[in-house]
Amino acid sequence: MYWFLLVPVLIPIIAALLLYVRTRAFHCEDKHQSAIHWMIGATALTAACLIWILVQAQNGVIRTLTIDGLVGMGLKLRADGFRALYALVAGVMWVVTSVFSRDYFKHEHAVERYVFFVLLTFGATVGLFLSDSLFSAFCFFEVMSMASYPWVAQEEDKDAMRAGETYLYIAVIGGLVMLMGIFLLPSGMATASYAEIPAMGAELSALMLPALLILVGFGAKAGAFPIHIWLPKAHPVAPAPASALLSGMLTKAGVLGMLILTLYVMRGSMGFANLIFWLGVITMFLGAFLAIFSTNLKRTLACSSLSQIGFIMVGVGTQGLCVCENGLAAFGTVQHMVNHSLFKLILFLSAGAVAMNLHALKLDDVRGFGRKKPALHFAFLCAAAGISGIPGLSGYISKSLLHEGLVEYIHELAHHGANALPYEIAEWVFIISGGMTLCYMTKLYICLFWQKHPTRQAEFDGMKKYMSAPSAIALCAGGCFVLALGLLPDVLMTGIGQLAQPFMNAADPHHMPVPYFSSENLIGALKSIVIGVVLFFLQRRFVMGKGGSYPERWPKWLDLEDLVYRPLIGLMIKLGYAFAWVLDHLMDWGIVAMNAVGSVCARLLNGAGDGVAMGVRSLFLRPLHRKQAIPVGNRFTYGLGRMLDGVAVFFARVFHKSSLKTHFESLLAATQEEASTEFKRFTRSVSFGLFMVCVGLIVTLGYLLLS
Repeated sequence: MYWFLLVPVLIPIIAALLLYVRTRAFHCEDKHQSAIHWMIGATALTAACLIWILVQAQNGVIRTLTIDGLVGMGLKLRADGFRALYALVAGVMWVVTSVFSRDYFKHEHAVERYVFFVLLTFGATVGLFLSDSLFSAFCFFEVMSMASYPWVAQEEDKDAMRAGETYLYIAVIGGLVMLMGIFLLPSGMATASYAEIPAMGAELSALMLPALLILVGFGAKAGAFPIHIWLPKAHPVAPAPASALLSGMLTKAGVLGMLILTLYVMRGSMGFANLIFWLGVITMFLGAFLAIFSTNLKRTLACSSLSQIGFIMVGVGTQGLCVCENGLAAFGTVQHMVNHSLFKLILFLSAGAVAMNLHALKLDDVRGFGRKKPALHFAFLCAAAGISGIPGLSGYISKSLLHEGLVEYIHELAHHGANALPYEIAEWVFIISGGMTLCYMTKLYICLFWQKHPTRQAEFDGMKKYMSAPSAIALCAGGCFVLALGLLPDVLMTGIGQLAQPFMNAADPHHMPVPYFSSENLIGALKSIVIGVVLFFLQRRFVMGKGGSYPERWPKWLDLEDLVYRPLIGLMIKLGYAFAWVLDHLMDWGIVAMNAVGSVCARLLNGAGDGVAMGVRSLFLRPLHRKQAIPVGNRFTYGLGRMLDGVAVFFARVFHKSSLKTHFESLLAATQEEASTEFKRFTRSVSFGLFMVCVGLIVTLGYLLLS
């Protein structure tokens, strides 16, 4: 066992706890910046540990760690190429966002709280990407989901609290559904290493329901349709560094779960792979469609994240469909995962530079801010062109391989005489979605860097110190990395694919080195570019307002939260209330009915008993019979009261007391009447019914134990 794997998981968590103690115990004049520096140090140290782990994995040294009994079922960690790579990607993103936070949180509130939860989430995210069992992944996944909620609600205004509420609902429901799926897995599968799962020989039909339940949890975090509702609402209200992590990193936690389900748990299941594939197609198109109509800078980037997750899901689904010939899809999937993390890091931090200077995100309010700001211009252009799939940048490389993987599967279907038409349609949706990406990114680029603000342009041009040198260096370094990945794909992008190859169970692509700039790939990119240009001019004609303005045209009819989920939850609550009301009154009605039947039976029996008694007395005890009516109560209380009266008179005579006028028969009658009334009231209540149910359960349990 290699205990060092636990170090990058524990460093951020321990740093968060120490920060909490330090903040509460010691007074610091500049505690906000002190907390940010603490975060930078902790994330940098963790990233250094992750670099060492990746270097070992690249040299073929695969480290593992198993801790039996921890959290009940034990934890397993493994640092192969893909997991070490993506843990390091997380480390780099946390370091860069921490550096940028020095500027962003200079005048913000509750910075210590933000840093505390960012560090907790970092440790859980590293643990998730290094995990080697479904149970281990679930434990880290839940910590990550809960700890990231305060990011969304950081601003504490109305929009932030509502978005945080949605995020928390999705996280809790997704986690509970995932846990249910893990419980339904065959014995031992939840704690088995990923590589051992296919060899366990479980029937795919028996695994379908657990896999679908687990997919709900991972799909919710990835932002996949139809449980994507948190993503377009959380990103605009969260701080920009948090948005970069939510989009670039936490969504990949959901993608990791999809890879595990597709490549290990449901390996060979065409139905499950098709589900991932078609959900990806819908998510890819829907996100791009929403981004075209968005007029908020960060909301547009959030919808873009939704679309790019769809591209990645298409790659995951294609891997499951191709099975043994999945090399292109596997390389494209991991490459686009890394690319998307890098793109959204740059784009959201660029949006953060706009927000922290203007305190605005509407496109009409931020027009022209990027003019005469070369560092911001360079970084944003590299990321925008890269995510649009422009040749020469890294996004073109990964999208081309995803497209080639899909085309390869279509050719395979045609070769075997199967119906390939649905997948040919999916290919065109892929190309059109790529064109839509170019359309909305061009909208943002022109708005920020070419248009002029009608009233504040001179003020914008005079903002020379809009961000610090470390933040500018981090953004420009990211832009340079996008260029390097795109211009040296055989060295860098192929290396990323080869690192992930063992985890993906991927075969080598047919052509090595991969022909990234083949005519077929360039033609595919050109189709998307032409479609994007056409859509951009259509957008300017029919969506944008006069004078280059951006009127609100957000399609509210596509908001599933307000149109479907919240009304559905409200309906479920009302139906549950009605069902509980019926059960409550049904029990009361049953008790009343039983009391009525019992009362009638008792009266009949009582009358029969009185008749028999009177007949006996009339036959055998006629001389002793005294015609005296019972004044109050029943015969029992009257007889007992007369007896107690006689006893009292006897003792009065013995002790030479004056005769007592006692009325025990009246007292007992009144007591009996009160007790009868209260007992009837009690037996007609739900509490009595529940009490009797508990008594019945206890008696049954005792019988089972004794027998």
